[in-house]
Amino acid sequence: MSDNSDHHDAGDALGRAYVLVENLSASLQSGTRDVGLTTARTRALLCVLENPPMTQRDLAKALRCSTRQVTALVDALEKSGHLRRDPHPTDRRAHIVALTERGHHDADRVRHLRASTAQQLFDGVDPHDLDAFVRVADTVIARADRVRPRPEE
Repeated sequence: MSDNSDHHDAGDALGRAYVLVENLSASLQSGTRDVGLTTARTRALLCVLENPPMTQRDLAKALRCSTRQVTALVDALEKSGHLRRDPHPTDRRAHIVALTERGHHDADRVRHLRASTAQQLFDGVDPHDLDAFVRVADTVIARADRVRPRPEE
């Protein structure tokens, strides 16, 4: 921390980010366990729910992972009855990933859990502080995306 107690350095910010990630992960993992899904599978379901129609390549890009990893995710979610692969209307090599009824149900449950968690955490936070938090988070996410290794195709 810097000499002035009103100002924090990058190390302080990173330390708090780690604590925040740990707390959020624990909170959201308890909810996803209730649905019977891993965090990765939950992220995939929510991504498909919020961005239809979506190919597996689109899903890999959105999740920032390789197409190989997404294939394994989609295989598992198809096997569990959460997703299905539909033929792409114009590309015979591609498939559209779509939610099943069970997938919609469980994705909605997790989305409500996330909304409830957000309400609990941010209720009463000044809107200007929330805007600043989102701006800083977006900046850090963009920088992290630039320095992290790219997923293999």
